[in-house]
Amino acid sequence: MHYPYEDEQNRQPDFVVEYEIDLCDEMKNAKPHQGMRTDFLYDGDDPQLDGVFMIWPELLDENGQVIEDKTLGSALHKGRANMWILSEEMREFHRKRIKVGTKGYWVCGPFKVANVTVIELGALSC
Repeated sequence: MHYPYEDEQNRQPDFVVEYEIDLCDEMKNAKPHQGMRTDFLYDGDDPQLDGVFMIWPELLDENGQVIEDKTLGSALHKGRANMWILSEEMREFHRKRIKVGTKGYWVCGPFKVANVTVIELGALSC
């Protein structure tokens, strides 16, 4: 059972994305699910030079509610997700980069899991 990060963090998510699972060949057997610990890569960034960031997704259902089921492979192919910046020290960096329309990827190591687009700013806009 997944417990909403909002309850743990006592704040709103940093931003919300629309995602589409797009597993690269190396990840074709992966089973995306609630609670996965993917990192975030900005579109146009080189992960070797610019790095990837610990910004975790929290999958939402069709009604915008946090999905509690953590069954492997249960992630919708397309959907929305709350995004949570793990490092408090990096919040200002991301505040300057993330806007509605920003594109990026969920990655696991060097491998792509999903394409994402920022659709809403949350706590990051404060």
